Amino acid sequence: MATPSSKDTETPPTNEVETLSITPQDQSSSSSPSISTTQMMSVEERFKIVRSVGEECIQEDELMNLLAKKPQPICYDGFEPSGRMHIAQGVMKTINVNKLTSAGCKVKIWIADWFAQLNNKMGGDLKKIQTVGRYLIEIWKAVGMNLEDGQVEFLWSSDEINSRAHEYWPLVMDIARRNKLPRILRCVQIMGRNEQDELTAAQIFYPCMQCADIFFLKADICQLGMDQRKVNVLAREYCDDIKRKNKPIILSHHMLPGLQQGQEKMSKSDPSSSIFMEDEEAEVNLKIKKAYCPPQIVDGNPCMDYVKFLIFPWFNEFKVERDANNGGEKTFTSFEELIADYESGKLHPADLKPAISKSLNKILQPVRDHFKNDPTAKELLKRVKNYRVTRMTMIVEEKFKIVRSIGEECIMEEELMNLLRKKPQPICYDGFEPSGRMHIAQEIMKINNVNKLTSAGCKVKIWIADWFAQLNNKMGGDINKIQTLAWYFIEIWKSAGMNLEGGQVEFLWSSEEINSRPHEYWPLVMDIARRNNMLPGLLQEQENMSKSIKKSAIFMEDILEDVNAKIKNAYCPSKTVEGNTCMEYIKYIIFPWFHEFLRSNAKKKRAVKELAAAYGSGELEPSDL
Repeated sequence: MATPSSKDTETPPTNEVETLSITPQDQSSSSSPSISTTQMMSVEERFKIVRSVGEECIQEDELMNLLAKKPQPICYDGFEPSGRMHIAQGVMKTINVNKLTSAGCKVKIWIADWFAQLNNKMGGDLKKIQTVGRYLIEIWKAVGMNLEDGQVEFLWSSDEINSRAHEYWPLVMDIARRNKLPRILRCVQIMGRNEQDELTAAQIFYPCMQCADIFFLKADICQLGMDQRKVNVLAREYCDDIKRKNKPIILSHHMLPGLQQGQEKMSKSDPSSSIFMEDEEAEVNLKIKKAYCPPQIVDGNPCMDYVKFLIFPWFNEFKVERDANNGGEKTFTSFEELIADYESGKLHPADLKPAISKSLNKILQPVRDHFKNDPTAKELLKRVKNYRVTRMTMIVEEKFKIVRSIGEECIMEEELMNLLRKKPQPICYDGFEPSGRMHIAQEIMKINNVNKLTSAGCKVKIWIADWFAQLNNKMGGDINKIQTLAWYFIEIWKSAGMNLEGGQVEFLWSSEEINSRPHEYWPLVMDIARRNNMLPGLLQEQENMSKSIKKSAIFMEDILEDVNAKIKNAYCPSKTVEGNTCMEYIKYIIFPWFHEFLRSNAKKKRAVKELAAAYGSGELEPSDL
């Protein structure tokens, strides 16, 4: 490999940059079928297609000029292999890439394996990162990305940079030399970080490299998400520094929000916020069912965003199936038509959500089939699912908010913040005494809490207190019966959606652990009372549920009639919130699960305080609850 001379490194590598924008490519590329088809389109038609990809375009006049002068512009897109693929990365990227190739563009997809290593993804293990990269490519192939005619090219950053190191590194160094540190720090958002995070030197170097990628790949258009905007603007500023007239055009696509309220974008570390490309039909249905979807509100509604940016571009329509009493079946042919019905209340979330699930499952079915039937894809998925996603990308404040939301009380909040700042994977202790059937508090509340903790990067150790149950004379002190019950509990949590992937949840049997380390355990035994919120029993003055009094508890296998009868007879004094069993159930089970409370023919309550105020004033009666 040739080594550049000192003279070469003293000036910016402008020869590579000269081909950045509207210089026509060699004639052979213009003779491909896709280019011939494109030549039949007017510039305005091509502009309309390309522009539709971006929520923002810098600058539109430059884009029009590029399309008028260059038959096959080069679009740069890229990704950092860092775990399973969610639907925004899978379906939206496929939609956008197919639009660009239909308008005659060539799309270079940069597989940023070295960048993922710099950003400590997959623990910095390059082999794991590259396995994830191959898995992502399999998904795009299966879901329908147009990979024919060579208009889409996957390039591994490690291979490309190593093969043309004499071009790449002088460019990176020149960008670094021409920018002050504060300007580079403003770009760390591209890695999912902020300027206050404790950054490694590699992570400070990362924006200079990503900026260099644009020129190294001779890109005319940067087609990335809005979260990558700052480094793309840095590339345009670099053109000003080197007196380069033709700048890369920035086409920033929309960021799909997470499914839960207030989540600006999907998070791979929070399974409830994302639909993954190989999720089974039942998983998609459950996630959409639990998604935040306020009635008659479009802004900030993730379900409406999914229809707008996934379903309409894919199917060019949206079909809602419902019975005649609720308006009957209807096929919407425009998003504006859907907005009108939703804002007016003609379309209810209960009808919208199943329609979204059905459409998404149609899109995802070919991916599921591919990963079940193709041996290579099947093995890749198995390996990727076993990798633990490095959760360093979540800022401390986000992690704190998630973890803190679990506790009715936190002693002390500043200590929790300090722990999350200093320890990447705190260990959380939870436990249970196997002692009979599982009631709803033990199942749903525990799943909510464990999934929140793992989404924030914690490891949860669940202590199966079989010895404690024996000490407490549960099941007559029969340890075999107690342990059988424990396995029954674990099976319920598995089936109901506790996130047990990636080794972040560990079940530990007290009998085994204590016996294996008695010299550590017994000296540490002391009388500590742990304060935990306890759901009351259903009857008056029952501080907690009782398994021996059937009317005081709802059990996980109770049939519909039993649940209805128990709630009907529950203690629920009118206009009284404190000590009201029904209000406690709504606060600690229904709101954490559904994020809302809806009674028939009434306005939905979206906050516990709102509901409590309505009940305390008499606006709601016990019969309404």
